[in-house]
Amino acid sequence: MREEDLIVQNPWWARKESILEDEKVRAALERTHRLLYRFEEGNFLIVGPRQAGKTTYLKLLVRDLLDRVNPRAVMYFACDLLRDYEEMVEAVRIFDRLGGEGRKYLFLDEVTFVDGWERAVKFILDSPLSAGKCFYITGSSSIGLKRERFPGRNIRVREFMPLDFRGFCGLFCSEELRLALERVKLSRLRAREAFRIGRELMVFFDEILRLFSSYVQSGGYPRAFFELMEGGGISEETYRSCFDATVFDVTKLGRSEKIAASLLQGVLRRYGSKFSLNSLAKETEIGSHLTARDYLEMMEGLCVLRSYHQVDLPRKVVLYRKERKVYFTDPFLCQTFSRILNVKIDQAQLVEGVIGEHLTRSFGEVHFHAGKRELDFVVGEAGVELKWQEHASPGDFPRTGLPEKILLTKQDLGYDEGRNLAMVPAPLFLLALRTGGAA
Repeated sequence: MREEDLIVQNPWWARKESILEDEKVRAALERTHRLLYRFEEGNFLIVGPRQAGKTTYLKLLVRDLLDRVNPRAVMYFACDLLRDYEEMVEAVRIFDRLGGEGRKYLFLDEVTFVDGWERAVKFILDSPLSAGKCFYITGSSSIGLKRERFPGRNIRVREFMPLDFRGFCGLFCSEELRLALERVKLSRLRAREAFRIGRELMVFFDEILRLFSSYVQSGGYPRAFFELMEGGGISEETYRSCFDATVFDVTKLGRSEKIAASLLQGVLRRYGSKFSLNSLAKETEIGSHLTARDYLEMMEGLCVLRSYHQVDLPRKVVLYRKERKVYFTDPFLCQTFSRILNVKIDQAQLVEGVIGEHLTRSFGEVHFHAGKRELDFVVGEAGVELKWQEHASPGDFPRTGLPEKILLTKQDLGYDEGRNLAMVPAPLFLLALRTGGAA
């Protein structure tokens, strides 16, 4: 590690305006629809999938800071090529020598594949090296965080996920819809409240449906949605880049690309359906249910997939050993792997995955019920069922005994007082959820 390694990544130390020449900053500022961020004081470990925009996020925070602090007090460093945790620590030490006096701001990008990165973070936070400094640290794998969330240390762990549908609409919708969205929020899953919000947004239904049609193609991935919304279509290179980035992470973790692809094919073939790890292993020729579980957990750690488990409603017990469902964390991921692995996905299944992810980001624990008629999602005392078809009716909702019932439809809106059951178009319901968004 040399001083030159830091200097080359921080040209604003010599000339503040050079941040505007950074490729990612320039691209963000040239957009017709700008996705910008403002700096928040504190120490953060930010984890999210590859290509969700974490590096652009850090660079835009640097730009924001440079308007207020000494440029030499701000360091960005891409950690991809570091050998081990000792080089991470050394980078901070070198910046101490170069950065001058006063409070300093460090942005360490993509640390989670640096060998022993957790040791570096703990050492820095526990030593005088952290004094007078603010750290933003990003990574694309949450696998290590299952073992270590830095308890008792002055750092917060945040997810940086692709934009949700509300954030997507905030970028591309009309000013009238944007103002309406500021007034709606479904903080608890209550059928009557979901119906009220749906009725309020129904006047914008055509615009929302057009935006949702785009969102299920591009998801919340900036490169994909800017190409689609400002360039006319998502390029083949963008699909391939997303696929290759995931494969790169798989190999960095010492796993087999072939087995990972086989697992993803198996998930796609069962998309929206429950399955066991044994059946997944057998039908995909992975070999062992233990291998299937290992690779599934890896994909969850990379923020690519998310598992949903059954719940026994009378006993209110989650059945972790029973068959599960698995969805991608973003529709663009589903579109990418479906396209490259040549497994077609029905749009209703795609929308179901979007709903599951939005519910999870908003409320945390989300399960499903596998009774005589399966219920897509269970969140506490509420059930959520999707009927993505031309017409739906209250009878499409399974009888489960849950007090709050929300039937998500393609276009139908209504409320059944007797059953406390709301029918709400799925895109309108998603706009009522505030998932926290990217960092």
